[in-house]
Amino acid sequence: MTEKTYLRVKGGSPLCGTYNVHGAKNAVLPMLAASVMTEDEVTVTDCPYISDVDDMTEVLRALGVAVSRRGRDVTVSGKPTLTEIPPHLACAMRSSVFMLGALLAETGEVRLFTPGGCRIGARPLDIHFDGFRRLGACVEYGEDYVLCRAEKLTGADVILKYPSVGATENLIMAAVKAEGRTRLIGAAREPEIVSLVRLLVKMGADIAGEGTPVITVNGVRELEGAVCAPVADRIVTGTVMAAVAVAGGRVELNGADASCLGAVISPFLSSHTYLVEHGGVLVFESDRVLAATDVVTGPYPLFPTDMQAPFMACQCYASGMSSMRETVFEDRFAHVAELRKMGADIALAGNTAFVDGSRGMKGAVMHAADLRGGAGLLVAALGAEGESFIDGLRYLDRGYENIERIMSNLGGKVVRESGSLPE
Repeated sequence: MTEKTYLRVKGGSPLCGTYNVHGAKNAVLPMLAASVMTEDEVTVTDCPYISDVDDMTEVLRALGVAVSRRGRDVTVSGKPTLTEIPPHLACAMRSSVFMLGALLAETGEVRLFTPGGCRIGARPLDIHFDGFRRLGACVEYGEDYVLCRAEKLTGADVILKYPSVGATENLIMAAVKAEGRTRLIGAAREPEIVSLVRLLVKMGADIAGEGTPVITVNGVRELEGAVCAPVADRIVTGTVMAAVAVAGGRVELNGADASCLGAVISPFLSSHTYLVEHGGVLVFESDRVLAATDVVTGPYPLFPTDMQAPFMACQCYASGMSSMRETVFEDRFAHVAELRKMGADIALAGNTAFVDGSRGMKGAVMHAADLRGGAGLLVAALGAEGESFIDGLRYLDRGYENIERIMSNLGGKVVRESGSLPE
């Protein structure tokens, strides 16, 4: 027996009620990074209570800026006094990479040690660094760090070989104070990028084309303080929908932005589900009868890779053979082995999983190896017969605000416990 903190989940209870969707983690983190580009106060509202936001505030404090939190509002002010992201913080969270563009633009130098986060593939930073070089920066590689320097950044046309979200955000921030015009060609289009641009424009930046493959940034000399809210978290929205799909029930999702949820929503739609949006509320209802689906992940506006694991859990309950093809990350099927413990019939062939949902699922002891994979295991457990135990909660806590409370408030039987985890 091993001492663990884990979720105990008893499946089979329908989910009913209301959930208020908070700001998107993947919008909040780069917005907080951008706050160092002015000495004035920048407030990002509706920040979730998750460990990734806590870690980002620690990164900012370590760089010498002041950070305060009042409820869901995080305020940052002051000028960075350091340009090196402390190794222990960089290694703890992948999102420390968002400081690259912001610090390079503000101070002309940034040193980043190997970033951490979930192990879901290589996720190389070469697209970021190639773009910085195009803007006039020098990039030096050490054994376990990268150093970027620039006496002056100059606008240029930057062609992204892949629509990387992080690279697009970093290059936008680097270009904001560059001399002249920058065009990012082949840019990512995610709604979270639009949130970052909305903040930067409020701060005085001159940016156009966000949400399209070509983003134009005209450099400015100075930025000022601002207050801005992020887009609602579409992955949390989709995860709750997945839980309702397998457990049954009816949930109202307040604040969900239907305008950017198309690809998240579409695989859920069938003759046995009900979905309607009115007045900023998304109502989703399921009778647990799920149809087989063929899904392919891809950059926005395609089905998001972050929803792959939660939706694969739905496929485990669908009638017939489903498929899930992963095209974004090469190592994002760690949850498959854990789902098999529940009786899932999943065959892997390269980057495609074939899922036969005819067997049914039973409770099991499982380990979350990454953030979204852990969410997928919880979704599967909510629809299963019997009890499940899920550890690796540090990953879930990176992106979900008390996920056990989310589900239990809707009627799910989910509790966080510490003690001896069954073998």
